[in-house]
Amino acid sequence: MRMKFRRFLSFAGLLVFCVFCLSHAVSATAVALPSGENVGVQIVDTATEIGDNYVRYPQLDGLQTLAVQQAINDAIVEEAAIAQRLITLSTLQPGGAGLQVSYTAYLQDSLLSAVINAKGTMENLRSGQKYTALAYDLQTGARLQMKDFFTDPDAAVAWMEARLQSSLEDELSNYLEHADITPLPVDSFAFDSCGITFYYPYQQFALLSGYSAAVQFLYGELQAFLISNEGSVPSRLGALLPQYTDAQIKERIETIVSQGTLPCIPVKLGDSIPDLIADYRLTRTPDQFPGGRYFQFEAPVFREVLILSDALTAGYDASVAEGILATRMNLYGIQTGVTMQTRWREILGEPVSVYLDTSTAVDYGLPAGTADYYTISNRQLMLYADETGVLYAVRIHK
Repeated sequence: MRMKFRRFLSFAGLLVFCVFCLSHAVSATAVALPSGENVGVQIVDTATEIGDNYVRYPQLDGLQTLAVQQAINDAIVEEAAIAQRLITLSTLQPGGAGLQVSYTAYLQDSLLSAVINAKGTMENLRSGQKYTALAYDLQTGARLQMKDFFTDPDAAVAWMEARLQSSLEDELSNYLEHADITPLPVDSFAFDSCGITFYYPYQQFALLSGYSAAVQFLYGELQAFLISNEGSVPSRLGALLPQYTDAQIKERIETIVSQGTLPCIPVKLGDSIPDLIADYRLTRTPDQFPGGRYFQFEAPVFREVLILSDALTAGYDASVAEGILATRMNLYGIQTGVTMQTRWREILGEPVSVYLDTSTAVDYGLPAGTADYYTISNRQLMLYADETGVLYAVRIHK
């Protein structure tokens, strides 16, 4: 709900109000990012800070077409309710929930995506959290839609909704007040180098942490639906996956496994578990498996991805990430749910293989199947085939 007595304030006037009444500076830091034809485009980090509270949001600078630049900047301010957030910031009382408004932004070939995350005191003076996800084509100033990505948007959305229902329903807590997976929030999405993420309104789908839910789809999952024409939005984003040779696939897998991680996963082996919990928030109490624990995080990149650690003590204050297990993964063309065991053996060579029957596999959260093990730079890569021979899971371990 908007605060009626402040509706007459322009955004510029509000900034003056904040600066002069509160004597707190608005900082602006320019960050240059790749932007295709608009070589000089920058994302400007605009911030107002008061103690531990702040409002930060992105603004464009250096776009060749100034009218488009102004229209997008104004839209970001309007859509993310920046004026209301600044009013709230200016009236915070000691001992309250405070307010932190932060953002992430991605710019590639004149395509901009931004997610503004407001946490704390909302405009209704209650504590809450809200994501505002925005995506624009800087060449036209138009806000991007599903039709800009998919040849058949309805079919793509139906597939994504079905995939979410099969992958999330068993994970949702019975204590969630709002847990409607469908409809997918198709007007609230952002993109990056790995995929597309959809951000739900709080009243539809919220998590136990108090954050609104979000779900990510990797570009590899969506290949059948993406527009493949040269110059299309997926083409400009690099979302159309390259066709690597077998030697290139093997080289890339060996490189990333030796680094202790997997593609598009922001975790490396050895990372502190408490730090990961602080950054990505636990979905639930960690599950046990023989010899360790599974940690599942709320952040959308971790859908169908578990972080493995030890089970040596009751707590995990000193625990580190000892493994990553993903049932949603694309290893440069070796993809869960798609690639056959015979195919990855052609690429990576003959593994050490172990068959897990149902009673053994269930202890590890897997169906019956065969685990193929490869040792790479003192790391262990496991590619797990279900009984149909299709890749079910990818795991790396120390």
